[in-house]
Amino acid sequence: MKRGYFPKEWKIAKIIPIIKPGKEGSQDPSKYRPISLLNIGGNVLEKLLINRIMYYIYKIEYINDSQYGLTLQKSTTDAAMAVKQFIEPELEKGKIVIMASLDVKGAFNAAWWPAILKGLRDAKCPRNLYQLTQDYVRERRAVISFNSSTTENITKVSPQGSCCGPGLWNIQYNSFLTLKYTNHTKKLAFADDLVIVIKAESIREAENIANVELSKISAWAVNNKIRFNEHKSKVMLMTRRKKEERKEIEIYLNNKPLFKCTI
Repeated sequence: MKRGYFPKEWKIAKIIPIIKPGKEGSQDPSKYRPISLLNIGGNVLEKLLINRIMYYIYKIEYINDSQYGLTLQKSTTDAAMAVKQFIEPELEKGKIVIMASLDVKGAFNAAWWPAILKGLRDAKCPRNLYQLTQDYVRERRAVISFNSSTTENITKVSPQGSCCGPGLWNIQYNSFLTLKYTNHTKKLAFADDLVIVIKAESIREAENIANVELSKISAWAVNNKIRFNEHKSKVMLMTRRKKEERKEIEIYLNNKPLFKCTI
């Protein structure tokens, strides 16, 4: 801990592919969730490291209030209630609400180490913890056995099964939650799951604001080596207006239209 040194032998992960529920018959390689088996000594040091980092992060209130996942004293219920409290008054006023649910492709597999280290620098993380994290992500390797063993050097990814994964993900994702959005917009995250809610006086205005906000999100994703999956992301139009007006909306992510439904 004092030296900021993470032994190389503890950086080797043995990958066990676990088939995701409901994907048993799929031929797509993404049906596997790569669980990392890590050295026990490495797990102990990881736990010490992330506990001290998160103690510091919570002490300085670095994590944005819009993050409800992997954080203390918050749950999915809190996130759902926050969305409800934002939407309900707007619908009662006769306004239009658009809600977009965005899916991160690969989630923790997309964690980019330079972005995580930048987040720690922005938080002015204590030097020994920063140096140990820096060494933790350096020269990591993964071994997968399938007919024959294959070893690969890793340049990104927060290993699924590691103690540090959830905490480091929140540190990287925090820069996304602190982007400058309009006062028409509310954003909420639960770990990697994200909801963007836009209110407006008209469908056209809500549609325009939503596309502007999603363009900001797409630009952030490119800069942080993360990709939002437009095929799993969805958008919803909500209104209590009884008058006849167009209900079709065109919302784009990665220059592709999102699947939409209306309430």
